Amino acid sequence: MLIYHPAFDANHCLYRIVSILHSANKTGVSWSLLRLLDFYYLFPAQLKEISPWPSQISKYKRLLKNIPQQYEDINNSPRVFYDLEKFQKTAVLELIAKGIVSKESFEADKLCLVDDALPPSFIAYMKSDEFFNKDEFKIITEALPMVGLNGPQGLKKRSGLMEYIYDA
Repeated sequence: MLIYHPAFDANHCLYRIVSILHSANKTGVSWSLLRLLDFYYLFPAQLKEISPWPSQISKYKRLLKNIPQQYEDINNSPRVFYDLEKFQKTAVLELIAKGIVSKESFEADKLCLVDDALPPSFIAYMKSDEFFNKDEFKIITEALPMVGLNGPQGLKKRSGLMEYIYDA
């Protein structure tokens, strides 16, 4: 039996990354942060596992209760996060090659969309996606980018998905 999951679908990865970059910080998102945001896009129930919840986004904590439990069981979320990287990297490189993500920003460890690279019809399509209007997406694209990524108080440690000890 073949079971589909969007985590390992290259086209779905392209869509997720464009969606995140379009909705998140317009000045750019670092590679590490994009990887985290993409993971939470795929597995929004994992947002409840961020501990302790960052105080600077405490107003978003009440939205966690609206997130339904996931149907799949993730026994080793850091491993799933690690396995996603090759799909994410391939998708970003393809978006750079197509001129949708800025190569210059990528080289400066910031990923941002090229102005006017997305047709208005595609932007309208993304905005019609029901996930765009959910609390999960709001937390992923509005709240999490406001939290620092590095160090003992950063998202790397709080999520448990990335190594943070050697951050500068």
